[in-house]
Amino acid sequence: MSFQIRFSPETRIVTIVYFDRVDLDEKLASARQVGEKYGHLHPLMILVDVRRADLVLSVDERQYFGTFVARQPGTSHGHVAVLHAPDRNANVVIDSAAQAEGMRILEFVTEHAALEWLTTSGSDDEGAH
Repeated sequence: MSFQIRFSPETRIVTIVYFDRVDLDEKLASARQVGEKYGHLHPLMILVDVRRADLVLSVDERQYFGTFVARQPGTSHGHVAVLHAPDRNANVVIDSAAQAEGMRILEFVTEHAALEWLTTSGSDDEGAH
């Protein structure tokens, strides 16, 4: 697998780190795992790190995944901060599709800014919009 999922009891943030080659099956598996293990959390704060990922998904697959994660019970109410490299965002199509479905998702180049947004956006628990 080309991803790791961690949960921090201190911050209550679920972190998904993708690395190496990542295909649609791995993206779907990671989303299902987060939904099953952490979907009960309100707010559900997720940090997605794609800085070391080589996403080998077509544009259609990226759109499909973004829609899937935004509609899936267990993840649809998530607040998602995507951490990407300053020179490229491997998740931009996914993020756009998820946002179009009402998921609360923003993109960041620094972990500090992403964590700050998650902790402030998660504290109001407005849910997806």
